[in-house]
Amino acid sequence: MGKTRIRIIICLLILSILSLSALFSALHQSGRMENEAIFYRQIAWITIGWLFLFAFSFVNYRLYFDLAFFLYIFNIALLIGVKLFGREIMGAKRWIPVFGINFQPSEFSKLVIIILLARFFSQDKETRGIFLRKMLVPLGLVLITFSIIFKQPDLGTALICLLLFFLLGLSSRLKKWYFIMPLALVVVASPLAWHVLKDYQKKRLLVFLNPATEPLGAGYTIIQSKIAIGSGKSLGKGFLSGTQNQFNFLPERHTDFIFTVIAEEWGFMGSLFLLLVYYLILKNILAIAKEAKDEFGALLCVGTVSLYFLHIFINIGMTMGILPVVGLPLIFLSYGGTHIFINFLLLGVVFNVSKQ
Repeated sequence: MGKTRIRIIICLLILSILSLSALFSALHQSGRMENEAIFYRQIAWITIGWLFLFAFSFVNYRLYFDLAFFLYIFNIALLIGVKLFGREIMGAKRWIPVFGINFQPSEFSKLVIIILLARFFSQDKETRGIFLRKMLVPLGLVLITFSIIFKQPDLGTALICLLLFFLLGLSSRLKKWYFIMPLALVVVASPLAWHVLKDYQKKRLLVFLNPATEPLGAGYTIIQSKIAIGSGKSLGKGFLSGTQNQFNFLPERHTDFIFTVIAEEWGFMGSLFLLLVYYLILKNILAIAKEAKDEFGALLCVGTVSLYFLHIFINIGMTMGILPVVGLPLIFLSYGGTHIFINFLLLGVVFNVSKQ
């Protein structure tokens, strides 16, 4: 197990270096760096993230089993606090200012949902009322979180919370039809959700189908992203040499579209290398899950893999234009504090599972 953790740490070190190099490049324009404070904050976030990883690796993961409901209630209180006291940025109210840092409770929700579902889906000897206790109750709690986050609005994170329910449920030893039937209903009923989407969310979906409908509006970012990725070709244009990046054609390149910077500068081979690093992290976490002492620990690991996979798949998919833009960061790479802390913290939990 020690070797498994070492392999994950090596991959994390690579991602930390890639994050800082890509961010350094993304902030450069015309040969000089803009917004240097963003780069230095990212160094601070990553440093704190590593501290979280090692600190939480010493916290017995069974403690989270006992704290699951308290953490859920605390998280709901935070989400309500965002509605009352949150800071609005670009039309969305998702952040609470804490000591000069914009804390995003919806990111914390992902951690809480994984812990809560791992507790519910852990098998016990009691079988009476199992459908109610193991399926309907946790689904209701997840839907409460989903609804609050959706109204912020943050469709991407809300969907992640809902998808975690189905992925963790299908990974547990509970009957698969408990989750397959509701998932099928969600898929069938999804067109009805059109009427509850915000106007900008509807526009994102329409632009996904045809970016050319608004080449200078909602479709601009995805068009420029696809141009940048394609122009990287096999080996890329080199560090600080991506034209779409350096000449400021690509918005949000230090956050949700940081993969585009990597693809333009390092090409297909660099992108493939990044995917290989992600694959090794997920593979080794699953190896820890297989050796876990109990199902709760195993599901914590599976939940972490599910969360990471969803972020990787959706983020890279949207930068390539094969998925709608929903505003999800690329794990361990995109600029930001809360999501970096949560991702490192989850790995700390995984490491503790491997130590037991």
